[in-house]
Amino acid sequence: SQGCCVVAGAVPARVCAALAGFVDRELQAAEREISEAGGEEQAEALQQEYFGNVRCRARRFDFKLPLAREVRGAVSCLVSATWGLLDDHVSPEALLAELSCLVSDPGAEQQPLHPDTPIAGNRCAPLMTAFVALQEVTEAMGPTIVCPGTHLDAEVHAALDREGMQARAGQGVLETFGGRRLACEVGSVLFMDSRLLHCGGANRAPELGGSRRRLLYTTWQLPGNAPAGSTYSIRDALSRRLRLQDFAGAGSAKLWRLAQACGDAQQSE
Repeated sequence: SQGCCVVAGAVPARVCAALAGFVDRELQAAEREISEAGGEEQAEALQQEYFGNVRCRARRFDFKLPLAREVRGAVSCLVSATWGLLDDHVSPEALLAELSCLVSDPGAEQQPLHPDTPIAGNRCAPLMTAFVALQEVTEAMGPTIVCPGTHLDAEVHAALDREGMQARAGQGVLETFGGRRLACEVGSVLFMDSRLLHCGGANRAPELGGSRRRLLYTTWQLPGNAPAGSTYSIRDALSRRLRLQDFAGAGSAKLWRLAQACGDAQQSE
């Protein structure tokens, strides 16, 4: 009824640590490849291949993930630990619409409050997103801020639309719309209806406790349902090719074959 919930410790800390290290290495490699590109056109193509659109890009990345061993392991752990909830809300046939990692570094500003799927103009069922903390997330690291209960209220969405973009990142708007900061332990999962108002918090300077925050996220879509508004951050080679049931035990062979076909299995195995 609130449009969000947290499941503590759903993904083991060792699995999260392995994926966090992988993300750091691959993110660095992607940035290097873009910087060494042979022209603006090639650099832009690589930017779109590796990164999704994220609000307040300075020191914040939406890094599209390959189907490497660390990624498959983390998503499979997530699905196994929360199968009942996912099965009830999106079904085993749900498409994997997003597979990415949100990364914010010290100095990243707070994002404006927003929904991923606006209520106005959308007749489709919402998407369901699961954010996994790949390390402990403290207040200083800019935890995700959610506004419980706003996913079904068209008037609240309309009220937010009347606010200026700068105001939406201010404390006053957060208080008006009931924003709550979700600091959490490593491996905790935030499930969120895509219509819920939310934003990423400000990551403070290192001397004030800020440090890199990494959130694996998967978004699940009911078959035949594609609401407008989402960035659909997923690598082209994986788009519309995976379902929730593929990350259950019986689907591991399909994951391996697809990883091989994409060349992702060679990145860590």
